[in-house]
Amino acid sequence: MKHYWWPAIWLLVCPAALPAAQDAGTVETRIKTVMVDPNTQAPVVVLESVADQKLLPIWIDVAEARAIALELEQVKTPRPLTHDLMRNILTRIGATLERAVITDLRNNTYYAILYLRLKGQELQIDARPSDAIALALRMKAPVFAAAQVFAKSRAVPAPKRSHEAQRKLGIQTQDLTPELAALLNVGHESGAIVADVESGGLAAAAGIERGDIITKINSATIKSANDLERLIAAAKTPAQIKLEVIKKGKPTTIVIDLPS
Repeated sequence: MKHYWWPAIWLLVCPAALPAAQDAGTVETRIKTVMVDPNTQAPVVVLESVADQKLLPIWIDVAEARAIALELEQVKTPRPLTHDLMRNILTRIGATLERAVITDLRNNTYYAILYLRLKGQELQIDARPSDAIALALRMKAPVFAAAQVFAKSRAVPAPKRSHEAQRKLGIQTQDLTPELAALLNVGHESGAIVADVESGGLAAAAGIERGDIITKINSATIKSANDLERLIAAAKTPAQIKLEVIKKGKPTTIVIDLPS
């Protein structure tokens, strides 16, 4: 995927000149996760269709991945980041973001359009999907994707499977690598980060959320998802396990009772 250093978005002089995705050919999505491709170490934002849970991975740059992850985790920065500035400018001039649409995937490059409304006029802004998603999150706007983008997309990178954690706790985890730690702006550079939480599972009931970082189980240090797997597999049931967790940048302790 090619990236360029000139400004990521620009106002089209003639909005009609840019082919817009037809509403009938698009589906609404939500952000499922932001992860690091275990093969390339490149950040990936994964969208999920609201209607049928189809997944759409989009490989993006580190800065935009961090902007998306920070907003998802509701982490406040001391000064406005680029997408905060974009939101503030649009809000100040009275513009609203109606929707962001991922329109196409050509030659490993994704395309998107921002649909703005200003003084009753609709404006279409050409954008990288990563910028479009980061801005849509901040302006509470929906993100759509064209059906053809789902059809052309590659498979979601598969993290290492967390069989015991998934079976006993209802979570899937992956290694907290230095790259992922930098992306999420966390102080730790090792541990097991929660990639997905099963609704109704023990972890969900105890308050574990996607993005939490598990650093210890019963005082044993967790340096990887494999450490987590090994210690959970070794726990005889019924048992009580104490997890040391970094949640939204703050350490906390979560206790889970494992039934027999």
